[in-house]
Amino acid sequence: MGIQVFYLDEDDDIVSIRDRLDWVQESQVLFVLPENGDLLTEYLDLALLRRHVDSLRLEVGLVSTDHRVTSQAKALGLPVFSTVRSANKSRRGWWRGRRRRELIGHQKRLDEMDRKEVEKRRRPQPTWRKWLIRYLAVILYIVTLAILFITAVYAIPGATITLEPEIRPVEVRQQIVVDPQLESIDPSGASVPGRILKSIQEWQAEVETTGAIEVPDSPARGSVVFVNKLEEPVTVPAGTRVRTSQSERVVFQTTSGVDVPDTVGGTAEVEIVAVEPGPKGNVNAGLINRLEGSLATQLEVRNLEETSGGSARLESSVTEADHQRLRSQVLQQLQVRALAEMEGSLSDNEFLAKDSLRLVRMIQETYSHFPGEQVENLTLEIRAELQATAVDETLAIGLVYEEMSDAVEPGYELVPESLAFGSGEVLGVDGEGRVSFEMIGEGLMAARLASEGLLSSIAGQEIGVAASYLYEHLPLRDYPSVHVWPDWFGRLPYMPVRISTQVETGW
Repeated sequence: MGIQVFYLDEDDDIVSIRDRLDWVQESQVLFVLPENGDLLTEYLDLALLRRHVDSLRLEVGLVSTDHRVTSQAKALGLPVFSTVRSANKSRRGWWRGRRRRELIGHQKRLDEMDRKEVEKRRRPQPTWRKWLIRYLAVILYIVTLAILFITAVYAIPGATITLEPEIRPVEVRQQIVVDPQLESIDPSGASVPGRILKSIQEWQAEVETTGAIEVPDSPARGSVVFVNKLEEPVTVPAGTRVRTSQSERVVFQTTSGVDVPDTVGGTAEVEIVAVEPGPKGNVNAGLINRLEGSLATQLEVRNLEETSGGSARLESSVTEADHQRLRSQVLQQLQVRALAEMEGSLSDNEFLAKDSLRLVRMIQETYSHFPGEQVENLTLEIRAELQATAVDETLAIGLVYEEMSDAVEPGYELVPESLAFGSGEVLGVDGEGRVSFEMIGEGLMAARLASEGLLSSIAGQEIGVAASYLYEHLPLRDYPSVHVWPDWFGRLPYMPVRISTQVETGW
């Protein structure tokens, strides 16, 4: 034989409990009452439970810690336990210790108490008591409405005041030194660590030459007269060379053979052509007076007329300026390619000081032609090593931000959303990769608004009056805007806690 346990909830009542008792299978029943609620807190409900239990010859216990239940249940002889476990331990003590006469005595007492409770509930109330209760209910209703209305007037309305503080610009320019040898920031020297980036690039380019030189084109032509110095005939074969006696000798040769008569002073004329083409073969009359070879002892030679027809043409050639121009183009292309490669290797917080890019080693420099050479196009191939310095922007910004904070006027504070930083001109680069450049910080500083102490002064005031009061007592650049909801009386809420402020700097 065991204990049948029922776990009750807040929806149960005496009727549902009695229904469950009608269907129990055990002689001992334990009801576990919910922690919250008023179940079985009325004495009449406990009395009815006791009567029904006695009629069914059952033993019933309650599990509850509510003192309203425990005190009345124990007075009616119903055992009350703090837990189900303690109820199981007390089965042979409390459950079995009741005597039959106690049950009969309790039964008589329950009948008498039930009868009195029924009579009390059926007894009619006096008329004056009924009207008193009604008037008290009406008065209580009106008082409740008044309290709710006053509470709504004071507590429900809320206001939001938008303040626009006075703002001023702030700008700081600071010289920053980026030193690849540093490992941490040096605030005293305004120096930050840097990183040397290296790149080996190769490029080839071609340009048209701009120089011009004269190239011999046609040889000069004319005629000479041979004069015999002996009394014997002389045969001058074709191709015999004659020349001028000037410092820059011009050599001609006969185009055909000729026979000179065998008398002293005998003459013979023959056509000549300059050996080398060009205008230098155009010589004046009488300048061709030398004969080369063995015939010089037998004959004299003269040109009675000037030679002509020697000409030259202009051809493109390489100049020193072409070398410099092509070299500048190739180096510029190498710099562009090196910058692109270096920027691709930067971290998220780094930027490249482009003016720090420099040529550190020329590995190869080959021109296709030298100055003065006759050619229409010039080619140059260069292979070189370049390097530049990468700067951690956050480190440089940190130094400038400290300077900006020091530049803020008393009573003002920086507006974080307005701050902008940028790198300026590179001031210098040394051979070890140290870069000196200018860092610029710009932004706004806004006046600090201590509005909390003024809210109690403007609570319950008209909106216009409150706005003017705040404008006079705070450093604002414009009248504050006030939004009240619900706007019942055109005034701010009477409770300062219902007034909130927000600051807008324009960013």
